[in-house]
Amino acid sequence: MDRRRGDVTEAPMRAGRLTALLLLAAAVSSVLVLAPPGALADDDVEPFARVIVDRTILRSGPGVTYRRVYVAERNEVFPVRARSTRGGYWFQVELPDATTGWVLGDTIYVHEVSDDEATGGRFLPGLFAPPPLPDAVGELAVVAGVIGRDFGFNGGGGFMAVRPTFYLAPEFGFEATLSATVSEGGRIFMGTLGGLINLFPRFPIVPYLVVGGGVSFSDPNADAFLLESGSTAVAYGGGGLRFAFLYRITLRIEARAYAFFTPDLYVPQEELSGGISVFF
Repeated sequence: MDRRRGDVTEAPMRAGRLTALLLLAAAVSSVLVLAPPGALADDDVEPFARVIVDRTILRSGPGVTYRRVYVAERNEVFPVRARSTRGGYWFQVELPDATTGWVLGDTIYVHEVSDDEATGGRFLPGLFAPPPLPDAVGELAVVAGVIGRDFGFNGGGGFMAVRPTFYLAPEFGFEATLSATVSEGGRIFMGTLGGLINLFPRFPIVPYLVVGGGVSFSDPNADAFLLESGSTAVAYGGGGLRFAFLYRITLRIEARAYAFFTPDLYVPQEELSGGISVFF
């Protein structure tokens, strides 16, 4: 009798558990059927715009009247950030230097891409960016450092210079320099003009060479005999490196050797400096 009573008591419990499992399965099936395609996939999938024309201009806003910020080639891809609700069929995309631009929708195809395609195979894309050189017509650099007889800076002083450059091509330009040196021996002001050669101008780290000449104006202290008061001819040569980072930040370091000379005087000096460049 007790065994039968136990069987009668457990039967409703088993039936209840079975009913609960059936209801849960039905609920899951409803979610799977009613959910839109891709709803169970990763909601954070990022769309990319692929350029499908030979060249297209990216602008600072959604319209042809806005300033040009980038020229994209066929098959370049950019993360899509927004779509314009006014001014036509335009998409806002992220450029390789982490700034943004707007591209006409008729020139792109929006889809998903692989990680390699998204970065374009760039070197450390989270830190470095393509250099502005290929599209630049000019550069303005402001540098500061030290200048002296050798890299021990014996008898040297503080140095600051402004260096504008006009480019005939990404590989070559003409560079001018206006600089001032202040040391215990006095002050030297220089104005020079020369050539600048960029090696690998499309790499994020661009080595360059410089050579040229000009004139210096010296104002020595009474007990200093480094340079006599007045003007002196000067020639120079050297080189450096530019580093193109995200957000259009370009840093540079460089070393140059100078020769100050007159018919009766020759004084060598060396510069080590660093600074920032702006391209336009």
